[in-house]
Amino acid sequence: MFTGLLHEGLEYWRRQTPTKRAVVLDGAESLTYEELGRWSDGVAARLQASGVVAGDTVAICGANSIAWIVGAFAILKAGGVLVPVNERYTAPEITYLLETSEPRLVLADAERAATIAGCVPSVPVIRLDALEPFRAGASADWRAVEQPSSAIAIVIFTSGTTAQPKGVMLAHDRHLAKFAEMCLFAPELGPATQSLMPFGLQAGPGTAWGYLFATTIGGTFHFTSKYDAERTLRTLVDERISFFIGVPMIYEQIARLPAFADADLSALAFARVGGARSHEETLAAWRARGVIVRNLYGMSEMGGGAIIATADEALARPESCGRGMPYTRVRCVRDDGTECAAGEAGAVLMRGPGQMVGYWRNSDATAEAVIDGWMHSGDIGVIDAEGYFTFLDRSKEMIKSGGFNISPSEIEGVIAAFDGVVEVSVFSVPDDKFGEVPFACVHAADPIDPQAVFEACRQRLAGFKLPRYVVASRDPLARLTNGKFDKRRMKADYADARDRFPRLG
Repeated sequence: MFTGLLHEGLEYWRRQTPTKRAVVLDGAESLTYEELGRWSDGVAARLQASGVVAGDTVAICGANSIAWIVGAFAILKAGGVLVPVNERYTAPEITYLLETSEPRLVLADAERAATIAGCVPSVPVIRLDALEPFRAGASADWRAVEQPSSAIAIVIFTSGTTAQPKGVMLAHDRHLAKFAEMCLFAPELGPATQSLMPFGLQAGPGTAWGYLFATTIGGTFHFTSKYDAERTLRTLVDERISFFIGVPMIYEQIARLPAFADADLSALAFARVGGARSHEETLAAWRARGVIVRNLYGMSEMGGGAIIATADEALARPESCGRGMPYTRVRCVRDDGTECAAGEAGAVLMRGPGQMVGYWRNSDATAEAVIDGWMHSGDIGVIDAEGYFTFLDRSKEMIKSGGFNISPSEIEGVIAAFDGVVEVSVFSVPDDKFGEVPFACVHAADPIDPQAVFEACRQRLAGFKLPRYVVASRDPLARLTNGKFDKRRMKADYADARDRFPRLG
């Protein structure tokens, strides 16, 4: 068993490098390891005085801020279970999450405190700006709560396309084991690491691989109050960022900036991308600037990135996620559970460090997802003869048209290369002849001809894969709070496509 607690890395580096920057917001506001440790001690003591005991859930809801991170460490030090709440959620969504997680109290920023109090009147709310007086720390004899390393540290509620989010329980020891695997896999990560993640802190990557990983290895975590492509590029350059994580959209937007052409990215040793399939055009643009962007595949249920390509693997197979991590195993199986042959697409199963304990108070969902120790992802992937794993698509998003299985990501990759396309999402819509067919929703900088897009696809795709509807707009496409396309909403919006738009081909 991997012993230890997630906040203990902060305390170690607090002793070793007290004056080093631990967290930096917008390149301006920062805390050293000593300041972060002392302030979170004071807030932890305040939480205990408010009744928080080991095992209690404590939620945080607010925009990115230094106080948010202080509150997160304070919850862990008080023995609590951190429950990040997406600040973009509506009142009904917040109500569901809080009623499900039953927090002892909620930390919230000024903008959301009143809303949360109205959602769950029985739960006390402490404003994040009220934590300022506790910068001085706790009493000299105060100590963080001792608890087993197997204790639950975080419950991250998924924000996918299911009817209701599920709470993913991550334990201290399992998550630390995942960090250890990452350091073994990428020895360049350590105290000199300057990491940047342009995510909300409430998201899985922001918490699991943001401030917690950075303070475990003794590095510096940079984050922004709000994502902006130009600001992100400036931070990459000015702060000499060496470890960067983003979704494909972020890499695409940065690569389109005029300043990208001569930006000094020489410090960026480890750039990884996940959340959806990346387009080769984007990866090539970054390679031209000397940065090898490595695909990762994972999910909150596996503690984040389960499998990541090495730099050499990313060069050899840009579309793949590499050949595996030291201790994480990935399999592709058929519907009957037998192993797929090399090159045969199948359901993706995973097992390894960082794997969730289960879903919060949802034993049925846990039993359905974890069978004989293997996490059933609900995704489709393929492992080739040389052991390279490639993510193909979410199984629920695969289009079944006239007896053929079609990957939306493959069509998206073709359309993304079409001149003027900013972003594209492909999903299924009903069809009288084939049951369902591909529909392409395009965000374009200027008007584009749907027939021209269709003809471009015809040059690179089999006939059964062609999008039978292409709708373009200058408006950005709908996204979930985790940055992924909200395909569930899009499918609902265009369910009557056959009555509204001309069928191509």
